[in-house]
Amino acid sequence: MRQTDYVILGLLAERPLSGYQIKKIVDIRFKFFWSESFGQIFPALKSLAEQGLVQECPQEDAGGRAVKTYAITAVGRESLVNWLGQPVEKESFRLEILLKTYFSGYAAPEAMLAHLGAFEESHASQLHILTLFQKELESIPDDDENHGEILRVIDFGQKANRAYLDWCRETKQYFEQKQLAQAAKSGLRDENRQTDTAKKE
Repeated sequence: MRQTDYVILGLLAERPLSGYQIKKIVDIRFKFFWSESFGQIFPALKSLAEQGLVQECPQEDAGGRAVKTYAITAVGRESLVNWLGQPVEKESFRLEILLKTYFSGYAAPEAMLAHLGAFEESHASQLHILTLFQKELESIPDDDENHGEILRVIDFGQKANRAYLDWCRETKQYFEQKQLAQAAKSGLRDENRQTDTAKKE
């Protein structure tokens, strides 16, 4: 089974959901460390249903339309528990901003400053959302007895985003200094060129 399957089983263990609801939860709660597309979720739901790990339970939405909702089965819950006991796979870590920083000597500092500005804005936004989510969760009674676990995940996201922002600020300072140094060097060359021209005249 794929990790997408276990994401779905974990969320269905909380309550029955439709594919669209699963996607929305992943995008809101897991945005800073995980992603799933509709193209992954719906085929996975169909496969899980065929394996007897989830079951369909059609419900009507507010508009009276039938909505295909899924619930986890006893076999699915057992599969989820077994997966939780397995060793964690090696994490994959890919950040294009680091690749561009590594090769940035071939570009002007202005290009990297633009990339860093966008990177900083994105992670500042994620940190803000996580902080709002934390405050909202802390204000709700922990009836499900899983708020502590969710807050630990939020804490990781907050600390990771703060680390990204610290690195971003320091790296922006580096490229700003590099930009000033290049401008001063270019100005010195122009001044020398003008001096040489004046001497020839």
